[in-house]
Amino acid sequence: MQEDIQNQETEEVRKEPLIGEFKPKRKFLNFVSAVNGARIRFIRDVAFLKGEKLSGVLEGAIFKITICDEGTINIEEQEGTNLSDKAMLQRLLNEIDEMDVTGYAQKFIVGSLEFADVKGDRCYLEVEHQKPIDKLKSLFDEDEKVEVSEKSLSLLDDLFGSNDDDEFDEDHALSEVMNSMLDDLSEEDVKTIIEANENPPAPNDKLKVATETYMEQQFRKMNEAKIVELEYRIEETQKEIIRCKNEAKQAEQKAEEKKESLGILETRLETMKPVDEPNGYAFFVSEEMKDMEELDETEAKVAAKIADIMKLKTDVLMKMLTEGYYKIKIAKSDDITNQDFELEKEVYQKIATLDIDGKMKLTEEGFEYRGKLNWHQLVSKMIKSGFAQDEEFDKLCQSNSYESKEEEKEVETKETVLRDIKIDKIIE
Repeated sequence: MQEDIQNQETEEVRKEPLIGEFKPKRKFLNFVSAVNGARIRFIRDVAFLKGEKLSGVLEGAIFKITICDEGTINIEEQEGTNLSDKAMLQRLLNEIDEMDVTGYAQKFIVGSLEFADVKGDRCYLEVEHQKPIDKLKSLFDEDEKVEVSEKSLSLLDDLFGSNDDDEFDEDHALSEVMNSMLDDLSEEDVKTIIEANENPPAPNDKLKVATETYMEQQFRKMNEAKIVELEYRIEETQKEIIRCKNEAKQAEQKAEEKKESLGILETRLETMKPVDEPNGYAFFVSEEMKDMEELDETEAKVAAKIADIMKLKTDVLMKMLTEGYYKIKIAKSDDITNQDFELEKEVYQKIATLDIDGKMKLTEEGFEYRGKLNWHQLVSKMIKSGFAQDEEFDKLCQSNSYESKEEEKEVETKETVLRDIKIDKIIE
């Protein structure tokens, strides 16, 4: 059968050995693909793999894998992304190394991963794999005891539901398990089994008990090996979680530093940049408003418990509960009483980007801002963005400053009247 299959080699003959930076546990042989309906296989040394096939955090990344000499390989992240380092590449290689093997075009490949060659055609990774018949032959050449094979553990996982592949053949897997269990037999055990098959003895209880005891031992060993593997994977996953948390913390610190730099740059720009052309809108910014002024002792205790449960900083939660906010209202300058108008996208963007670190919420009355900017900073930014202040619009919005001015006028009027009355009485 193999003599009928033609191999098309695409690699160039190397004059000197090429040693890669990484070395997998099992040898990566080629990237192979077969032609439907023909006995032809295509072999490559180079293929590409999408990052999202290995991890969701690598979405958009493309990795180039080159098979080198002496069982080594190279893995390179292509230009355009920078999501991995050498340690991560080694972890990805370990994951590929642990993936199950399946048959394809009379080759053993990692069936759960699809690669692409330089032309974009689909291909699979061929790995070194020992057939059951070869393992049986090796028992007569090796004197040392062989432990439970990884192949047996992997196939047992498939039988008991750890493999989600729809194309999994249970009969084939069971056969492979029985074949691979020959690894655990000594040379004498193999000879005894062969003789028993050629000259089957009469059934007896001792043979039955011995057989059951042997199977129990093998499954116990498999279970112990699986426990060790799961403990290792749990430990590695915990380390990965800690690493991701540290990276997130560093990224948050870096973001805060960038925010401070952005604030300085924006302040410098505002001092140098002229005011935008009037956009035809009047605006009003209310005084600072609060949902609650402060928390009493009972409320503070409840908030502290909530912060502990949600793993939040207590002072941050307290600030969120008692922080103030500002209402921003706008109207067209030519008709300040009309609130039924369509707001242009450019005007909306100007308001929404007043503070990139704050929260600007659209409400029925206008906008609601929560952030670090105070009243004077908001008013200054609105004026810089082309919005205009209008005393009549402030009055419609029930501005406190307008009400204060009216009260001052009333007081002044009353004082003037009283003073005039006193003067009249003195003259009389």
